[in-house]
Amino acid sequence: MRPRTAFVSALSLIFVTGCNLLNGRCTYELRSLEVSGSVDNAGGQPASAQLALSEQRGSLQGQSIHWLVTADALKGHVLSATFKDNADLSKVLLDLTVANADRPEISQGATSTSTGANLAGFHDILDAGRGVVELQTDLGAQPTIRIPVDATSSSGWVRPFCS
Repeated sequence: MRPRTAFVSALSLIFVTGCNLLNGRCTYELRSLEVSGSVDNAGGQPASAQLALSEQRGSLQGQSIHWLVTADALKGHVLSATFKDNADLSKVLLDLTVANADRPEISQGATSTSTGANLAGFHDILDAGRGVVELQTDLGAQPTIRIPVDATSSSGWVRPFCS
């Protein structure tokens, strides 16, 4: 009698909560974090960076990051763009592709763990306010420009399709 009671209780809980556990839609969690920042560079025009990190855990696993870096005054002068942890600026965590000079952005792109990117620890770095986008330029007066980024929106772990 006891196993039947446990089974009925578990089944009732699933139906009452509206969880889609039985069809596989309630077996993972999501969280996201968006950050941005800007600095004035020589000439008074800002260089800005925006990044969005999304993570999944559970039956679906993975991380992805999207970014946009702009700086009109630096177009054609940026040699490299990287994402770093302000706690250790000697280590490049992610290379950001530099756009052609005829494009409106300095860098725009996305990558994910499904394509082989190592994004481990990125959430902790960004959430702690230690994320930095670093631009290396061919400008003698400003060879390195660092854009610190801070959180603009964040959502903790949520289970979509579960109520």
